Amino acid sequence: MRMVFFAVILILSVTACASGAAATEEPANMEEQPTPTTIPVDLTPAQLAASTALSQNLDLSADEITLVSTEAVDWPDGCLGVHDEGLNCTQALTPGFRIILEANGREVEYHTNEDGTQIRPATVALTWKREGGIAGFCDFMTVYLSGEVHGSSCNQDQYVEQRSTDVLSKEEIAKLDAWMKNYGNISIDLSNPKGVSDRMVVILTLIGTGSEQTLSNANQLELVNFAQDLHQRLFLNLK
Repeated sequence: MRMVFFAVILILSVTACASGAAATEEPANMEEQPTPTTIPVDLTPAQLAASTALSQNLDLSADEITLVSTEAVDWPDGCLGVHDEGLNCTQALTPGFRIILEANGREVEYHTNEDGTQIRPATVALTWKREGGIAGFCDFMTVYLSGEVHGSSCNQDQYVEQRSTDVLSKEEIAKLDAWMKNYGNISIDLSNPKGVSDRMVVILTLIGTGSEQTLSNANQLELVNFAQDLHQRLFLNLK
């Protein structure tokens, strides 16, 4: 009986040890499972050119910019389908891409050629023109949501492209951004009445993302003066 008793004790001990070993092995297997990681996606030259331009214009890091879409397009000319007043374009068909990026909660569009050596912004935020008057003005300007400012003046016989950060202070950029957020699509016409001798035409269009659709006369004048001053700085920066 004593031998049987010790045999039973031995069997129970071995079983308990085996159960304990199995219990300690399960967490080890769980720890071996791989942790999910974000796999970086290599950008094409065209995508990289667009992302770099937006990063520099808005002073953003690469991880603050998201690639939304890329579409192959045959652009009808050397300006990649973007036509600013005063910009001369070749008429050659240009294969390239329409690239949509997202930054600061807004989507912006760029047009590029195939290898990204040519790139043009395409999401307009503001346009302004001043024509006529005794001085014979013929000034035009386009401000893009991606941070570029393009302007031309026949009096100076020039077409200019600059970043908004090169001609505007941080406070002025913040003011423009506030207008964009608060107002929707607004057209301001401060032109002289038709029939006036040496009539001056001044028209500004704001393509905002907000809900307000009207500006007071004072706010209209402020926005137009802002645009006129910005246009002047574009050319002063060249001197």
